[in-house]
Formats: sequence, C-alpha cells, structure tokens
Amino acid sequence: MLLLLQLLNMAVNLILSCSMGVFIAVGFVFFLIGFHDAKFSELIKGKDARRDLIKIFSTLGILLVILLISFESARTTGILAFTSELAPESARQNGMKLLILGIFQAAWLLISLKWLLPLVFNPVELNKKQTLVVISAPLLNLLCGLLTLQRFELF
Repeated sequence: MLLLLQLLNMAVNLILSCSMGVFIAVGFVFFLIGFHDAKFSELIKGKDARRDLIKIFSTLGILLVILLISFESARTTGILAFTSELAPESARQNGMKLLILGIFQAAWLLISLKWLLPLVFNPVELNKKQTLVVISAPLLNLLCGLLTLQRFELF
C-alpha cells in the first residue's frame, strides 16, 4: 500500500512540477515577445514598465518555488520507493524531509493561490482536475512521510 501511495505521490508531484516548468517557459517567452522592441534603459526608467516587470518576475518566482518543492518531493519519494536496503536513519531523514516538504508545499500553494497570484491576475480559477492535483500533492507528501516514519517505528 505504501508503494502505491508513493507512486501516486511521485506521479502527482511530477505532473505539478512539469506543468509549472511549462508555465515558466511560456511566461518567459511571452515576456521576451512583449518587450522585444524596448531597450533595457527604457525599461528601467519607465514606471509602467517597471511595474509590469515586477509583476512578471514575481509570478515566475512563485511558479519556480512550486516547481522546486514539487520536484524535490518527487525525488525524495523516489528515493524512498525504489531504494532497497535503505538504512532506518536514512529512511527517517527522508520521511521527515517529505513531511516538511508537504507542510511547506501546502502552505505555499495556499498563500500563492489565495493571496499572491490574485494580486497580479484576477482571482485564480482552477478546474476540478487542477484542484485535485493541487490538493492531492501536499496531502500525499504528508501521508507518505507519516507512513514512512511509522513503518520504521520512528514516529
């Protein structure tokens, strides 16, 4: 059962990290297209351009943090799932790391989707599939971390 949860956790976090990577790449391309005629000195001096640059790079930064957390969660879960003969101390460290990543991922997704991104966009509307991925990623991190700690009787 733990292996199935770990595989599901890896799949959800990989979906989340790949989609964030695509969003960052597309956002950067649109940034380059939008400011292709402007010179750098004009961008620094223009008040509206600076405001737009801050919005663009803050959005890309928020997405980058989500990408890094999701990728590290998938990597840590892969270590727990596919490493045979894992020492109990190493399993405990990876389980705690997964638990902390789950807490941080849940907090960051809540903060970014409810407060940070609506400052740049209108309220962020997610469909059912997107909501399922966003909610299940931190929950599966927490669950896999807790079950790993319980499996090695360290919790």
